Amino acid sequence: MKKRTGGFPALLLVLLLCLGVAVGILAARLQERQPAPTPTPEPTLTPEPTSEPIPSLSPEECGHPAFENGVCVLCGYACEHPFHSTEGECLICGSKVVHHYVKALCSCGRSPDFREDLLPDRFYEPCEQEGTILRWSFETTDWTRQMPVTMNVSFYLPYDYDPGQRYNVLVLMHGLRATEESWLNTPWELEDGREIQMRWIYDRMIAEKIIDPLIIVSASQYLNRGEDFYKPKYEQMAYELQNVILPYTVENFSTYAENGSPEALIAAREHFALGGNSWGSYFTYDTGMCQSLAFFSRFICLSGDANSGWIVESLDSAAQRDYPIALYYAAAGDYDVALKGEQSVFYSVVPLVERLRDGENAFFHVCRGGHDWATWSIEIYNALQLLF
Repeated sequence: MKKRTGGFPALLLVLLLCLGVAVGILAARLQERQPAPTPTPEPTLTPEPTSEPIPSLSPEECGHPAFENGVCVLCGYACEHPFHSTEGECLICGSKVVHHYVKALCSCGRSPDFREDLLPDRFYEPCEQEGTILRWSFETTDWTRQMPVTMNVSFYLPYDYDPGQRYNVLVLMHGLRATEESWLNTPWELEDGREIQMRWIYDRMIAEKIIDPLIIVSASQYLNRGEDFYKPKYEQMAYELQNVILPYTVENFSTYAENGSPEALIAAREHFALGGNSWGSYFTYDTGMCQSLAFFSRFICLSGDANSGWIVESLDSAAQRDYPIALYYAAAGDYDVALKGEQSVFYSVVPLVERLRDGENAFFHVCRGGHDWATWSIEIYNALQLLF
């Protein structure tokens, strides 16, 4: 009988083949259930800084509504870059712009740097960027005394004065025992014995871009005490400001008025200011607010007094009530003989004149000082920041 061989090995071979197929199928299904591998991202390259200049911006891009000659009337926007610190320095190029205050607040959030005491020493020293002083005189007749008189006028032109550029104009009037040069280059002594000149303050403020360059005019006045001291002299000063001094200024220097005619001066009144100290403050009230509001929109009254009733009546008169007042700044020293008088005028006039608003376009300030040029040096610094 033959011995049978191959039955068991064949069966084993079949089983092994079936097992291999089953394992293959199971492995394929497990692989289908696993998520596909995430591809490795290619590295991104940071671009090299460009050396191209930052593009210039048009004035409209500062976001403010009113511009004059390409400069924003709210923030003084002139730099081509839009970001500045509260000190006025551009955060991109380092250039500095002047702060312009509306309701005592610049659009950047900064308030004026009002001083209560003497200014830092550098304001009482000559500045390298020195303005120019020119002089002129004209012949007229003193209306009160009916006699000929020579009136003197001094002009301060800012450093690097450019006839192709327009400038705001501030007319400053002096007090008793002073002259048309008192607000410019007359030496005045401080309490500590230092001799100062007011023009050094203007030079420094312009050089440090605290204020825009401006023209300052200072004229001699009718200060003799006669029988008809008050009204005729204020009327004559108003007439000469409107018909002699302002026209001469406009025709010989670069201002915002197109010419010296009354119509052109009135059209540019936003760019003309009037101020004074002591008797110059009286003249600012009576010559300016009461008789020349069509020609001046801004007033600085330091250590003076006036007839409050006449001021209110004049400001609300048919001839003047339609002219807005951009600034009324009044001040005196804390032991100034004129403190009560100046304070009384301010707080009598402002509540009664609707277009004067305390803290918006009307300000009264008291610093440490008496009836002297130390006080007026502090307060002209304060006022100039708000003026234009």
